[in-house]
Amino acid sequence: MQTKIVALRHPQRPPPPVSDFWFAHVDQRLGRIEGIIARLAWQIWIVVCGCAGLLVFEIVKALSGGTP
Repeated sequence: MQTKIVALRHPQRPPPPVSDFWFAHVDQRLGRIEGIIARLAWQIWIVVCGCAGLLVFEIVKALSGGTP
């Protein structure tokens, strides 16, 4: 019995037809929104990791008997 391996690609919208100006405009707007969401996700991860780091420092300070 042979197993078939199929390469999966990320789903992408097909390019808009050249003659359809409205669809091209909407596609451009959606591309901008996707970029903004991607940047926002990175910023959220940076804030979460920074808060986790500060929490670890506070736990280590509390367990080592440091002054408040």
